[in-house]
Amino acid sequence: MLLQSVKGIDVVIGIFDHRRYTPLAGVGADEFWGPLPGNSPTERMRSILELLEKEYLAFPVDSVKWFAAVLNEIPPEMRVNMKIHHCGICYRRRDGKRLRLFSQGVPFHYDAGRNFSFTFNYAQNIAHLIKKDFTHYWIRLSCGPNREYVRTLHAENMEYAQRDLLSAREKEILALIAEDLDTKEIAQRLFISPNTVSNHRSNMIERLGARDTTALVQLAKMAGMI
Repeated sequence: MLLQSVKGIDVVIGIFDHRRYTPLAGVGADEFWGPLPGNSPTERMRSILELLEKEYLAFPVDSVKWFAAVLNEIPPEMRVNMKIHHCGICYRRRDGKRLRLFSQGVPFHYDAGRNFSFTFNYAQNIAHLIKKDFTHYWIRLSCGPNREYVRTLHAENMEYAQRDLLSAREKEILALIAEDLDTKEIAQRLFISPNTVSNHRSNMIERLGARDTTALVQLAKMAGMI
């Protein structure tokens, strides 16, 4: 009943099979993607990928390569509390509606080596949070007892980083913005200039593709960065 409640809004929830790169059981897909040809999971996944806008056609291959490389370097003992976030990928439905995806995947089926096959996925249309001219996407993976192990990919220059999308200082500033402190108050709290605060804010907005400061805070919270 809880899952059925997502129908009719810009959300789709389901299970993703990483061995076959196909969605399995889920709800809200017909409302989210619109009518799609094909009955099997593979056919439907192919139909969804055909909706990718041209700037994002390389996303499926590039993201899978990155993800495979990241998984190979994560120690088994760190493969706990894992979350994978994708943000900014753009699709165009057959009826012309534009979708900007934010998704969260949580593995739930592991073997003895802490390798997983399935994730519980949540995807939302966040077109209202992303700048229209943002033509990139980013991925963030976090895991470990305190989710201290972070790996990221930013499509602007296909940067595969062993650090977060935002620096420690940027997160500190963003957390204070989220507490409703203004630029001058943040500068006084951190003993830096108001210009420095403004520059950090602009850089974060640019990097995450957020429409404005409110969207920046929301995206960072959704991805677990603050």
